[in-house]
Amino acid sequence: MTTNLLYKMIRSAEQMLSLAWRAVYEEKQEELEHMFKMHGDRAYGVWIQAFMAIVSEQLITDGYVVKPGFNLQNSIENWGPPEERERCIWYPVHMADGTPLGTMVLQVYHSHTAFFMPRSPRFIGLEATAREDIIAALSKPSNRVRWDRVDDPLPLPGDHPSYASRWEYATDVSLGECLDQGNWMLDEALSHWGRYGWELVSITSTASQTIGFFKRPAR
Repeated sequence: MTTNLLYKMIRSAEQMLSLAWRAVYEEKQEELEHMFKMHGDRAYGVWIQAFMAIVSEQLITDGYVVKPGFNLQNSIENWGPPEERERCIWYPVHMADGTPLGTMVLQVYHSHTAFFMPRSPRFIGLEATAREDIIAALSKPSNRVRWDRVDDPLPLPGDHPSYASRWEYATDVSLGECLDQGNWMLDEALSHWGRYGWELVSITSTASQTIGFFKRPAR
């Protein structure tokens, strides 16, 4: 029951978030861009505090207890290149009677080279409530990465660097089976990838499988 309520709350929060983050950016764009030039990532904290106040107010109206703002201690940023860093900020959520509901995690992608959000922020719901359990859950890509998400990014700012070379990557876990069948099978498998522009750049083995890593210029 609690799990269902948590994800119902997350869906409601995401609807408000989709409007609030952009509205705050558009209202404070000049101020935030200037702040970034002067103080760096502090500008993102100001932006997050502003739109989370809007989201939290609605959640409180809906009967949930959540503390607004941005507490750096309740966040982690371990992933991505400087142009698209991923920070996760968590907010414990309770029912009005004090019953713990779970944790609402705000996932923010942001650039360290300009005030820019390469992807729209979103919420993740976690049943974990203890700090160490939250960090452990967020350390698993399956809890953070969603291939079905529809992003609503901002246009690149004029001072944001552009990159002539962009790459996409893919993995294949069947190469070990090809090796078992002989070199001719491996040749065929690699040629299959090569016909579509993919280049094998690395291969590694785990206890259960052999993984090939491929890349090609992004299309």
